[in-house]
Amino acid sequence: MIELVGVGEGKEYEAALHLRKQLLAVWPDLSQHPDDHVKIFVGLKLYGHPIEDIDLFVVGQFSEPREFDIEFKFYPREGEPFVPRRASVRNFALVIEAKSHDATGVRFDDKVASVRYPRGWECVTEKARQQLFELKKYLARNGVPKIYLQDLIFFSGLREPDLPNRPHNCFGIDASFERILNILGQVSSPANNDRRVTLSFGSEDVFDSIFSSETALLQTMEPTPLDRRRMDRIVKAALPEAWLDDLTHRQVVVRGRGGVGKTVILLQMAYRAYDSNRMRSLVLTYNKALVADMRRTMALLGVPHQIEKGGIRIETVHAFVGRLMHELGIIKTYDSFLERYEEHKETLLDYIRSGALSSDDLESVLQDNADDFAWDAIFVDEGQDWPSNEIEILRAVYQPERIVVADGVDQYVRASVADWSSGLAREKMRPRRLRRCLRMKASLAHFVADCANSLGLQNWDLEPNPDANGGRVIIVEGDMSGQTALLSQIFGEAAELGNYPVDLLACVPPSLVVRDGEDTYSIPGRTIRQNGGVVWDASSSDVREIYPTERDALRIVQYDSCRGLEGWTVINYAFDDFYDYKYEQWLASPPDLGGLFETKDDLAAAFAAQWMMIPLTRAMDTLVINVSKRPSVVKDALMRVQKRRSDFVEWVGL
Repeated sequence: MIELVGVGEGKEYEAALHLRKQLLAVWPDLSQHPDDHVKIFVGLKLYGHPIEDIDLFVVGQFSEPREFDIEFKFYPREGEPFVPRRASVRNFALVIEAKSHDATGVRFDDKVASVRYPRGWECVTEKARQQLFELKKYLARNGVPKIYLQDLIFFSGLREPDLPNRPHNCFGIDASFERILNILGQVSSPANNDRRVTLSFGSEDVFDSIFSSETALLQTMEPTPLDRRRMDRIVKAALPEAWLDDLTHRQVVVRGRGGVGKTVILLQMAYRAYDSNRMRSLVLTYNKALVADMRRTMALLGVPHQIEKGGIRIETVHAFVGRLMHELGIIKTYDSFLERYEEHKETLLDYIRSGALSSDDLESVLQDNADDFAWDAIFVDEGQDWPSNEIEILRAVYQPERIVVADGVDQYVRASVADWSSGLAREKMRPRRLRRCLRMKASLAHFVADCANSLGLQNWDLEPNPDANGGRVIIVEGDMSGQTALLSQIFGEAAELGNYPVDLLACVPPSLVVRDGEDTYSIPGRTIRQNGGVVWDASSSDVREIYPTERDALRIVQYDSCRGLEGWTVINYAFDDFYDYKYEQWLASPPDLGGLFETKDDLAAAFAAQWMMIPLTRAMDTLVINVSKRPSVVKDALMRVQKRRSDFVEWVGL
């Protein structure tokens, strides 16, 4: 039996129909065979993963191996190439990228294939390889580990004679399925058993699990009501046309404190550019948890980022700069990349400043790697944290007029104060200042302003939104990380308003993160799991790579990664521990990072207080702040505010 599931139209579906036809040409009985199965997943979505789109995933399993004619030498995992006496296939799992370009739009560098789009060239060989790795992770997450996958490229606009000499993993429109099986004999490293080959990509149990109805590879992601509000803010909210008119003509800098909606405005501008003009935009941030959060929103909106469709891609600054360095030959591998990040940046800038790396060289890299570098506009989140060398690198690649920056005023996280105006004429810049709080309800905005004052921060100019009344604060004194009673109450109250756990956000300090060998988790996350709950625990870097796909999963991040995120309710665990952590972090920093205060202790207190404001401004409706029973600067500051705002600030002891 051959089954097609997934998307029912478009080039991927046409490619699936063609493969079905080729399969039946070799084995006509497959159409009705009760025990032999082929399943073609069309347009498979890997929700949560950095690479989300798989054109075709073709899986076959036969009750007995099926023989096929031999056309080529096979290349075994050990030994010399050989011509088999007999060849058969027991099962297979193919990840196929489908391209419809004709010969004028395809080029081969040896066996490496690239295809041309109006924006430049895309290396489809590397794209298919990356898809394979991502699909393996996706299958493992869904209960299908230990399977061999083979990536193939189907050129429906080419015939077999148009392709390079084999071996390679490409096939044309006239390739029979037997030809495809011969290609597998060349590229999948089969075992040579006295010149007899049986292609097998995994055990019978593994393939049974793929075909099982209990394994839901075709997943959907259902937005919560709060998700829909966010989506409407991006798609439907009014954005002044003048802001869009500046795009690609002036460098736009959107400034404002936490909660004014800077990140949303970046996404609004990027979405409008895509929706109106099919522009392709890159959003850069340093925060992996925020990357995951924004990718989730884009997936819910159905916004693509492929080179042929326009759209929006979101990634970290380090990933972008690392890939640029790799393509330019500054680095050969990503080993120890982050440890030597500063050194690598200076090497790249030395090449640019000396002229060893010209603008033509950079343009060539952009054209040859268009999928990674051909962007019409660049949107920079947390722009106030960019060091000058990263700004210089970005401007060497893209004109300043194509850059839009969200500047969080004084929410400095990476120990630097960025100057995005350096070297630009005034008429080439467009500053936009935001003061009204759009995230927090009015009472929360008043509470945060009082906290800023109580912690000694000056000039906190965030205006409450008079159209968003309400909001409450719960200050919990005692160890909250090991119990779930209050958390269950919070979940219940949120559910009554139509919200799900994924709409909430919990923040933890390093003191509540456990590293046990290769396993990393937060203590609150472990507690919730032990009590039958579900969490997306991004205290682990592996989890931060994949956004949450379950509505019942509470999002947990470390405080260091909370900027840009938001939740209907936000739970700030061990808030005083976090203050101490930031205070000590400043004391351990180089002495030349100072400001206007007199002593290093004053500087450390100001630094920690500034950091406090970031998690305090993440909540939309309810803010839960957990402190220990010991005396602390944070507890004293909160007590002062609670006495003033006792009408909506509750103090609870555990």
